[in-house]
Order: sequence, then structure tokens, then C-alpha cells
Amino acid sequence: MTDVEKQADAIVHAVVAVELLHWHGKLAGTLENAFRKCVYVPVLPRLRRLTSREESSDDFKIDKNGRKLSRPSRVHDATLERQFTLGYVFTEVALRALNRIDKASWFPLAQLKSRQELLLADTEAADDPAAKDLVAFSQGHLTLGSGQERTVNSRAVGHGDATPCIWILPVFVDHDRSSHAERQAMLVLLEDAPIGQDEGVLPEVKGRMRVYASHTPCISCLSSMCQFTRAFEGAELAVTFDQWKETRRWIGGPPEELPDEEDE
Repeated sequence: MTDVEKQADAIVHAVVAVELLHWHGKLAGTLENAFRKCVYVPVLPRLRRLTSREESSDDFKIDKNGRKLSRPSRVHDATLERQFTLGYVFTEVALRALNRIDKASWFPLAQLKSRQELLLADTEAADDPAAKDLVAFSQGHLTLGSGQERTVNSRAVGHGDATPCIWILPVFVDHDRSSHAERQAMLVLLEDAPIGQDEGVLPEVKGRMRVYASHTPCISCLSSMCQFTRAFEGAELAVTFDQWKETRRWIGGPPEELPDEEDE
């Protein structure tokens, strides 16, 4: 393994350790502080950078006239590309720091609608789900300059459902993550938004969106949640999510029947 691969592997093990300790109520002290210092703290400014067109202009090589000199297909950031997730503990910390976390009254509805979709699709309640099997739930509305409103009402979004947007790009970590459901949920709202010459939503348009993920968002989806602001500068985004271990409890099949005494 190269040094970069060793570093990425160490981060994966650290994420697993943090989640296990937190699940058992033992996360505190040295490991938590070390993870925060070595993993979370370097990542946060890289995520915050993606919320602003000005700060992330290097991604597109924008000239002084605002013209994009390149059309990248993904975010190129060595810090983000070395880890697939912050884990559910520090993903929530990051969303809170970025003013995107939301645990409002719509959370139970999002859980219900998403789990219904997973049941309809006969999603396997595996220990580690495939991204193509996951679903995100979204609600959103737009208010145009004329005062007209457009809404996305309680929609479950799956893998690869929406049209790409240049301002919301995936991060490549181990594999292509462009079709993940959380990113698709945000792109669905943008499909119905009036787009300006710079390929972003017109500045006079205002809006708000909620996204629920049935699994902890990966680093690419977390990055997309940051980029939503640069695609739609006049909108707010509220995010919440479940741990997969909670979601799969509700989509698993019936328990196996106990054998009869005669069969034993």
C-alpha cells in the first residue's frame, strides 16, 4: 500500500472505532479528540469552501469576468478524497457546524416514506447496503420573482434519478458516487428551478429544501449538501439522516421460524 492508501485505511478504521464506542456510550477522551483533530478539523474548512462560488472558483477556473474556463465532472480535493465518510457522529457535528442539520416534526414522515420505498423494492437488510438500493426523502419549494410558487411534495428519490448540475459535483472516493440518492434529491428540486446564464438558479428565486437520508451520508453526499448553496444561493437546506442499523430493522423480512422439536 502507498502512504496515501495507508492513511485512508487508517481513517476507515478510526471511523469504525468511533461509531462502535459511541453506540456503546463509551466515546470520550483521547480517541474522540484525536479523531476531531486529525480527521474532522481538516475536513470542515474544505466543506465550507464548497458553499461559496467565490471560495470554490478554482474548481471551475473562473476568470475575472465570471466565465467558467473548465467544466469539471467532480470535486478534486485531496483531503475529501481520502475518506469515504466522517461516520454518523461527526457527520451530524459537521452538518450542525454548517447550519444544515434539522430534526423537526417532518422526521417521522421521512422515515416512514423512505422505509415504505425500501420495502416495495425488496431491499435486503444487509449489514452494508449497496448505494443503488438506498433512498432519500425530500420536500422543497421555490418562490419565483413573480411570486409564483413551485413545490416538490414529499418525494422519495433513488439512485440516479435526476439531471446533473454543474454546481453540485460528486467526490470520487474508491468509486463513482455521482448517483447517490442524497445528491439526486437536491438535483430534483433544481430541475424545476429557473436557471441563469451562469447555470445557477436565478438570484431572485428563493426557496427551502429538506433532505432525509436512510443511511449516514458519505463524504461525497455531505459535500453535495454544501454545494447546494452555490447552486441555489437563495435557498436554505435542512438535512437529517438515520443510521443504517436503525433503517434496516424496519425493512428486514420476518424472523425465521423456530424448528419443531421433532425436526431437531
